[in-house]
Amino acid sequence: MPSCKKGENDPALSFSSRKARFAGSWEMTGYEYNDRNQETDGDYQTTTQTLSGNTITSVYADYDAGSGTTTSTNSTITVDKAEYTIEKDGTFTMEYNTTSVSTNDYTDFWSGDEHTETTTSVSTMTVTGNWSFIGAVKEGDVTYKNKERVIMNWLTSMGTSSSSTTDMNNTQGTSTTTDNGTSSYTDNYYSGEVSMTYALDKLKGKEMVWKAMESNSGTSSWTLGGTTTTSTDDTYTSDETITFTAK
Repeated sequence: MPSCKKGENDPALSFSSRKARFAGSWEMTGYEYNDRNQETDGDYQTTTQTLSGNTITSVYADYDAGSGTTTSTNSTITVDKAEYTIEKDGTFTMEYNTTSVSTNDYTDFWSGDEHTETTTSVSTMTVTGNWSFIGAVKEGDVTYKNKERVIMNWLTSMGTSSSSTTDMNNTQGTSTTTDNGTSSYTDNYYSGEVSMTYALDKLKGKEMVWKAMESNSGTSSWTLGGTTTTSTDDTYTSDETITFTAK
């Protein structure tokens, strides 16, 4: 039977079921992430990440309301592999391998020499788990259709990581490797312990788009000795968009 449109950018009519279109081998070809932590005193921190080619550029900014200044840190992540293999039986395997490089310029307190510290990190990760569509539900002002969202539930995660840091003395023109390290891990999770929920914004032909959003803040109050104190928490928001192309 024809499948009706669920996601906003789905085809109006498809002769493949939503499960059949979701299952397959997918490669990440687009990524955008933004978050903001707004503090009650006016300070805030933001992070933006954007994929171009196989490189994710990440920018972290810290705004100080008192001085009106912003401190930013840039880093790049080379995506060596980012793939999902999704099975019709409700299981999946994710492989995510990256190389990241971050730099930090500083002045040595004792000598006054200008330095550039560069850290290169290489990591591999393989995750296995199960997935399931979510039924129709209304959350606040948003109504999700049946099978418009999916839960990716992790059951195992294993990987390796290594890093090296090089300290370049720009004043004297010398460099030294100050740190090297490697590690590996294997984790097992209870069902539901680690899971991600995504809205399937597009599930069309050879392209799939996942979206996720988060927002939280709160206010608490307590009374002691007849005095009521109210506390307002920081406000955190984030949004993420992942684009996949069928292999």
